[in-house]
Amino acid sequence: MTRSALLLAGVALASAPSHASQRPFPTPYPGAPVQIEVRVDGQYSPLYTAPDGSGRLYVEARKGAAYDVVLSNRGSERVGVVLVVDGLNVISGERAEANSARNRMYILDPWGETTVRGWRTSLSEVRRFTFVDEQTSYASRSGKANRKMGWIEVGVYRENGYWASPRPPITPYMGDRDAQKRVPSEESNEPRAQAPPATVPEAHAEARRDAQDQVESLGNGGAARSYPGTGWGQSTYDPVQLVDFDPVPTPFQLVTVRYEYASALRALGVLPPQRWTRDRLRERDHAQDGFARPPAW
Repeated sequence: MTRSALLLAGVALASAPSHASQRPFPTPYPGAPVQIEVRVDGQYSPLYTAPDGSGRLYVEARKGAAYDVVLSNRGSERVGVVLVVDGLNVISGERAEANSARNRMYILDPWGETTVRGWRTSLSEVRRFTFVDEQTSYASRSGKANRKMGWIEVGVYRENGYWASPRPPITPYMGDRDAQKRVPSEESNEPRAQAPPATVPEAHAEARRDAQDQVESLGNGGAARSYPGTGWGQSTYDPVQLVDFDPVPTPFQLVTVRYEYASALRALGVLPPQRWTRDRLRERDHAQDGFARPPAW
């Protein structure tokens, strides 16, 4: 059984592999070393490429739905993956940049795969990623809202002095037995994501993100627009363990996935506009009922 891991100062944690269902959508970049996919309420969601050619990906957020980030290593070397949601490292809960190796990481073995389900609170528990309005997101409630709200960022790092296999392993890789002995207890002092305070702070001064003005410029009738964030969901059992991993300083793969509600994706041109539907109120206001027709019954 392959496994994955988390990194802290040269020591990492390993989590169980994902048992993903069949993927109904093709990946946008099938040749990428590490594939990134998003499942919403257990179902894979399509990732749309940005129409501006920036290389960003988009996924539709559905309010109240839980989501997972699936990481798949398609290469023959072990890699470290920094996962940042709403500008926060998903393991420590602190502000982070995916292009910095000074981060806690998930480690993927050759041809390994794992599913990241939420904010890690201990070696055995996560709080599920959940789509909520930005004001009630984990980042906002913990006073760490920033310009990257609505972003899922992934940085992939090679290992110093990495080992590689010429082909996928035939027998399951069980890992380093000594690493399993280094697993700290639940009472350890390692950094971990902290529960947000009960009260929501005032709106942060930083911009929602660079495309917000573009969306608003398309007009919304003066109504307040709702933007999604990632909330602090229900507690879920998700055990991990420590392994050693020494990353190189610079990532060799960076991926950004933006999540937005469907209305914003249509305004950005990511999704096609809604088909025309009958506006009964307008017909009534302009007396456009047309000519007499036989009754239906």
